[in-house]
Amino acid sequence: MAHKKIGIGILGTGNRGVYFGGAYFGKHPDCEIVGLCDIRPESLAFAKEKLGDIPATESLEQFLQLPGLDAVVICSNDHAHREHTIASLKAGKHVYLEKPMAQSIEDCDLMAQAGLEAKRVFMVGLELRYCSLMEDMKRLISSGEIGDIKLGNVIDNVSVGGDYYYHGPRRRKDYVKSLILEKGTHSLDLANWLIDASPVKVYCSSGLDVFGGSAPNDKRCRTCDETATCAYYVDNRKGLEMDYGGVRLKDDLCVYAEEIDTHDNGIVVIDYNNGARLSYLESHFTPEYTREFMFTGTKGKITGFYNNEQDFKITVMKRHSKEVQTYYPERRSGGHGGGDTSIVRTFVDLIKKGEPAMPGIWGARDSAAIAIAATESAETGLPVSIPVNDTLVKAGATR
Repeated sequence: MAHKKIGIGILGTGNRGVYFGGAYFGKHPDCEIVGLCDIRPESLAFAKEKLGDIPATESLEQFLQLPGLDAVVICSNDHAHREHTIASLKAGKHVYLEKPMAQSIEDCDLMAQAGLEAKRVFMVGLELRYCSLMEDMKRLISSGEIGDIKLGNVIDNVSVGGDYYYHGPRRRKDYVKSLILEKGTHSLDLANWLIDASPVKVYCSSGLDVFGGSAPNDKRCRTCDETATCAYYVDNRKGLEMDYGGVRLKDDLCVYAEEIDTHDNGIVVIDYNNGARLSYLESHFTPEYTREFMFTGTKGKITGFYNNEQDFKITVMKRHSKEVQTYYPERRSGGHGGGDTSIVRTFVDLIKKGEPAMPGIWGARDSAAIAIAATESAETGLPVSIPVNDTLVKAGATR
């Protein structure tokens, strides 16, 4: 007798929801997409065109009552994450939530509490933990190769920042809060995970130095007379192809508009509760699109290089030695260095196991907390303390 497939519902059917839901959950042999939900009719029409004639609704309440719905993949806008996550968990559904977890530390903590009470599988899509580079770095660090980490440096080089974030609503703080939250939580989560500690104090200096300007807020590429020379021109009919799944962004607002206030670069300094310190640098106007990691411990240093092409590289050096050990982690199929495939498989396997699980929720909370505190620090010029989530600690959660 064939086993029942896990009924998946996609909440938020924009590009990421349709791509991620369709390519990973929709094609998983143990899953079946049984419902779609979005407040925008045009978004639901787009999803049905791509994924098939699946039951769809603009009502969250009706969506959560759809027959056969076991798990919800939440790809809605960041500001709706708390409402959608808590509602889904209270309805008895397993939840896979796209990052960032939420736009306030209080919301993150409420969501974590709801996850503990629901006794379901609850995960946040920080899939880079599951790529081969990070798995190998974690293994080497955990084995004691460099001793106890005391100092770290992480760099997000985002050459696509102008294209991805400044043609649409993410160029405004009132929508996205900050790009350190929107983009940087991936790398911040990895740093927290590798250091294996919780952040307690954050200082940030950031700025808007390339994008924004004096262009009218309604100015668009389609009517601009500088299309032949502007590096950020987007043909709204074809769209701009993103770095995963053939998804195309069709927003074409001018990247030099007056309303733009989302910072395009920043430096964050983080103190951890185990005495480690980290600096995080993010720039959205670099020539390259990569992530760089460096951690110095009591016995040595480890570096890691990430790009979407999977030219992964790790080096390990020991104190009092000139030897350099070099590793080249394996290439894997799937987006984000194979992380998308692996994290979906983990989520599905945990549901099939039938036990409550919240792997990575503590880390998701702490990475969002760093970015949220960094935004406040950049505005006030002062360091910001991050409260420890005692509930997760007492529950025996792991980072």
